[in-house]
Amino acid sequence: MRKEILLAIILIPTLGFAQILGSGDYADPIFAADRHLPMGIRSAGMGGTGVASTEDFSGIFYNPANLAYIYRFELSGALHFDALSYDSDFEGSAKNGSDSYIKLQSLGGVIPVPTTRGGLAFGLGFTRTNSFDRRIRFSGTGEDGLIYEGDESVKGGLGKFSLGAGMQVSPFASLGMSVDLYGGGERYSWYLDVTNPGGSDWPDSVEEKIYVDDIRSEYTGVGARFGMLLVPIKYAQIGAYIATPTSIYIDQDAVQRFDSLTTGWETYEENFSYFETIEVILPWKFGAGIAIRPTDWLLFSGDAEFVDWRQLEYDEPAELLYQNRLMDDSYRSTLRWSAGGEVTIPIAALRLRGGFSQEPIAYTVQGDNRNRNTISGGFGVLIGELMTLDAALQFSDWDVEGTRLNESYDLARIWMGLSYRF
Repeated sequence: MRKEILLAIILIPTLGFAQILGSGDYADPIFAADRHLPMGIRSAGMGGTGVASTEDFSGIFYNPANLAYIYRFELSGALHFDALSYDSDFEGSAKNGSDSYIKLQSLGGVIPVPTTRGGLAFGLGFTRTNSFDRRIRFSGTGEDGLIYEGDESVKGGLGKFSLGAGMQVSPFASLGMSVDLYGGGERYSWYLDVTNPGGSDWPDSVEEKIYVDDIRSEYTGVGARFGMLLVPIKYAQIGAYIATPTSIYIDQDAVQRFDSLTTGWETYEENFSYFETIEVILPWKFGAGIAIRPTDWLLFSGDAEFVDWRQLEYDEPAELLYQNRLMDDSYRSTLRWSAGGEVTIPIAALRLRGGFSQEPIAYTVQGDNRNRNTISGGFGVLIGELMTLDAALQFSDWDVEGTRLNESYDLARIWMGLSYRF
């Protein structure tokens, strides 16, 4: 009985509709494999590039080897505001809505160390790496004659605290390493009301069924990143990194309720609750980037990251290990890429930025070959001689295909932050 209750609860985010409308032989969606965020406002304005082009503390998250070329102390912090709009299509019945969120995006700094030759600097900070925030509502009459009304909400995200260093090993190269401690949280809520107007396969005495689920999850984990940066000529930089497999522990506290209302106004109710720790191992990540500066006032940059998400694994509890055999058909390998640029206007102490990125969605169950496309822009302006105000704006869109429910999302994200260098 324990196994059946556990699976009924921890599969809620995966099944959602499948729980009521069907089933499939596939693995769960793992939120840490999706909705990746740029790390740093400057990078966000340039499409999310940063492996070879970061000039601030966000280098610790992209490529710690970049820290070796920072020679001033730095303190930085940023917030982001999300405005999410959605459209649902449930068997021809359309519905739309919106939601908004404001979060701390990053906070940290750089400490350069005086050296007789080359450069050495340490970085310490926090950044949000994944956003789980999502909302969808739907309603309509299905082909089975039943009336459906549903509301699914996910709030939260994943971030990491990083400590790292970059050191120049020659006039043209540097190496870096960071240790990443992951933390975050998620609240998943699911409500579904199914009404029988008559003529369905339900017993005539059953008028309504209500499903209410609430799952609270706390995330912790540890990983590491190794990077290198080459400066073969004055006008170009080439960077690369390897991120080790990351163990993510999810402490999940779940409640599931089912109500069945009869014509005699009698209610049959079932309640399940459970607490369980789940361990997920995220796969290796490989990334590379290039930055080209043809003049002192113009920069072009590009990044790419390859991950084979089919290597995702559950390590515990034992009840979930069977899902590892489903990863090959439920996930795909992805090549996430971005490109951007920056123009400096010295007379106004202003930098203008723009870029584009594409994130292939790794979970294939809800539609093959889906991509999240993002257009971005931003600016940085020097205030006095020590402080910089940075801002970025991003627009993203993506779709989710289902058997009976199709979802469409549009996201506008605003970033604001300050950096102080001395």
